[in-house]
Amino acid sequence: MSHNRPHVKKIQICSTSPGYPVYCPKCNSINVLIFYDPRFTPRLQSKWDDLIDEKRILLENRWEKIKGENDWDKLEKGSEKPNWICKDCYDGGVVLEYDIDVKILDEFKKYEKAFTEKSEPVYWDRCGEKVTLKQIQKNANVGDNSIALIAVTREQYDTGNFSKYREHIKNSLDKDTIYYGLWCNEESSAVEYEIAYAVENDLQEIQKHLNLHNQINNGVTQKMALVVDKDGNWKTQNNERYVQRTSNGLGDI
Repeated sequence: MSHNRPHVKKIQICSTSPGYPVYCPKCNSINVLIFYDPRFTPRLQSKWDDLIDEKRILLENRWEKIKGENDWDKLEKGSEKPNWICKDCYDGGVVLEYDIDVKILDEFKKYEKAFTEKSEPVYWDRCGEKVTLKQIQKNANVGDNSIALIAVTREQYDTGNFSKYREHIKNSLDKDTIYYGLWCNEESSAVEYEIAYAVENDLQEIQKHLNLHNQINNGVTQKMALVVDKDGNWKTQNNERYVQRTSNGLGDI
């Protein structure tokens, strides 16, 4: 005798592994899986995939936050967030966006207390990941030629205005590659927060870019550019006076 069983529709859940260590906030395991609820808006998945690739995510496991973010009857369309689960301790929750300016500020705070005019330059890429000067030169696709890093910011001590500077670089300079860094103002000994971009190592080009951003900085001119060779050696090129400071015994680039 046969029985007719009701057809059960299988629900497919899309999951992803970040491809880099993401630590469970409960047990510190890296055996973490991120997944999308079947009700997740499909067009938003690509946005979250990009955030995951850019390491701009935080794992949230507090119940109050999880309850609100997983209340699908009350969620606004387009505000959904992925979920995560630890395959070791089985803790889980929601994935939150790590705002880039918050992430950069967190990174700056790790270094600025000990940062002085004698410190080696320190930079982060657009995703807030630490990057070497050698890698920055390589990213510029100029072969063995050196580059100059030009800061678009002056006298910035928080990241609140960074979005304005990013838009300036993209819209006014037509440049997509940016870097975040620390710079010590030798006159005040204050550590400034900067956003920089690369140009070719040509004296005329450097001087032009050093004087392009006065208006966005209330008339304050850039003091210098950082010239970087293929090995990551660097020296400063001052605005107008051309005074240079060199590291690692580097001569003229």
